[in-house]
Amino acid sequence: MKGCMLRLALYVPFLALFLILFSIRQPFPTLVINPEADGLALAPVAAFFFWFATLFLLDARQARINLETARESLGRRLRDGERAVVFGSVEPRGELLEAPFTGEACVGYLYIIQHNTGGKTGTVIDYEGYALTQIAIQCSQGTLAVLAPPDKELFYEIPFKMLTGDDAFSRATLYLQNTDFGAPRGTPGHANRRDTTDGPGSFRTDVNNNLNTDLRACILRQKVLLPGDTVHIAGIHSEAKQAIVPDPDTIMKPFHIVPGGEASLAGKLRGKLRGAVISTALGLSVVAVYFFAFLLRAN
Repeated sequence: MKGCMLRLALYVPFLALFLILFSIRQPFPTLVINPEADGLALAPVAAFFFWFATLFLLDARQARINLETARESLGRRLRDGERAVVFGSVEPRGELLEAPFTGEACVGYLYIIQHNTGGKTGTVIDYEGYALTQIAIQCSQGTLAVLAPPDKELFYEIPFKMLTGDDAFSRATLYLQNTDFGAPRGTPGHANRRDTTDGPGSFRTDVNNNLNTDLRACILRQKVLLPGDTVHIAGIHSEAKQAIVPDPDTIMKPFHIVPGGEASLAGKLRGKLRGAVISTALGLSVVAVYFFAFLLRAN
């Protein structure tokens, strides 16, 4: 959550910059502010594209660092306290879980049940939850436990699947019936939430927002992490625990499991750079529209 807020905060200076630039008129260099502010509505659009380009560049930088870190440590013994990025396959160390909507034997899942209100509110969440059993990653450095924190951000980059059909809804109904959402919190109508932890890297959270929606009118979305999946994880190596643990200094990118190995990370780097180029081009296009449609016309 803190990382998301920081990313959103980066938009503010871009917006301020373009509001100022798009308010300026001749005579230069006195920089007389345009009282009518023609074309000022384009400022938030230009700011958005340049902000997005910056986010892409930040992600590309992190992907490059992760790729270089992973390649540098391939096949060697990791040092205690070293920041590490490891590629490998997921190995269960605890009892397997059952995916809520498909019944798959998995090591982790995240689910959302939501419905569309059809109004200004848009889509709202009726139920959500996530769980992880104890896992390890088989990598070139050996077998390392993954001591993940109880946080849904762990599943951030695992793709959602939308489930339909009678079997999915029957399993969802059964899951909700058998789930203890905990005692009511606050006034009636507020969310019920139950968090359980069985030790490092093993947890479960379920949230009921008490919206009383017909389940058949809802959308079922689910992420699963399966035994044997190839993933990469960035964190700190703990020699004593023979594990990868969260990096306490990481704010923008919380501890999470990312599908795919080295090729996946290299592909992410290329994709982020491509996104930065496209966003910058779109931002420059907005600036060009402002220049030719408003600034030159005013002169």
